[in-house]
Amino acid sequence: QVAPEAARPVGDADRELIIMVVGETARRDHFSLNGYARNTNPELAQISNLVSYQQVSACGTSTAISVPCMFALTGHDNFDGETAQHTENVLDILQRAGVSVLWRDNNSDSKGVATRVRYEDFRSPALNPVCDIECRDIGMLQGLQAYIDNQTGDILIVLHQMGNHGPAYYKRYPPEFERFTPACHSAELSTCSEQEINNAYDNAILYTDYFLSQVIALLKANTPQFETAMLYVSDHGESLGEKGLYLHGMPYLFAPKEQTEVPVIVWVGESSDVDLSSALRSKDKQNSHDAVFYSLLAAFEIEDSLASAQQLFDVLEHDKQL
Repeated sequence: QVAPEAARPVGDADRELIIMVVGETARRDHFSLNGYARNTNPELAQISNLVSYQQVSACGTSTAISVPCMFALTGHDNFDGETAQHTENVLDILQRAGVSVLWRDNNSDSKGVATRVRYEDFRSPALNPVCDIECRDIGMLQGLQAYIDNQTGDILIVLHQMGNHGPAYYKRYPPEFERFTPACHSAELSTCSEQEINNAYDNAILYTDYFLSQVIALLKANTPQFETAMLYVSDHGESLGEKGLYLHGMPYLFAPKEQTEVPVIVWVGESSDVDLSSALRSKDKQNSHDAVFYSLLAAFEIEDSLASAQQLFDVLEHDKQL
């Protein structure tokens, strides 16, 4: 067991509802929230109580490494994929502390992270009501309010996006999100210009922007009866032709920053104990996927011995009800 003493504070009657979105192949520098010249975040730009972190590096350059690594205690330096499969991750710790954990997946799978928690596959129309050429990330919100209404205690929902998965970026968004044109409509990137590739990629970022705004809208609808927050973390970045490189998965030591620098966003509900000012103070600090493990424990106010300076934010001391 990892953190066997982990527990929610005694006497804290306030319920937590946190949605974590695991992004796919999104680059930090293609978010207009982070200074990108194109307006790829028109929805998020209008939302207050939102912090976009500027210097977070991924644990790996592939989903298979980054996703299990960000939920593991070991962090980047000591991560071992084989060991991770058989070791408790932060979802296991939260579930043991009494948090209801749900993982919904519109990607390949959870890479072993959600094997011991409730898991729902949204890659087919059987569960996902929003499917055309493929099932859309927005479909993962279907029925989520009913799930929330049926739980007692604290809730963590993880939504694993298809996001910007390449090389067929044009398939990652519905036609109405094709605002940057002409967009590459091929999985053979060599047949497209760099501009066309970037256009398709940025259209997919636009769709993620919309998706995240809808996640926040759901959380707002559940505030103040819950202390609400959203954490968005992309798994890795993507090369889009820089230095002749495309896609991702390069050995970490040699990988360009386009593959390792990822967007991370925190939104905090009005009644949350997550300290927004501490998030703003730390948004420009060097950090990594290692922060996810500690930040989730902190957000649920789990009392254990695992606090870390790598947390993305501090949590205000709640008023204990004696």
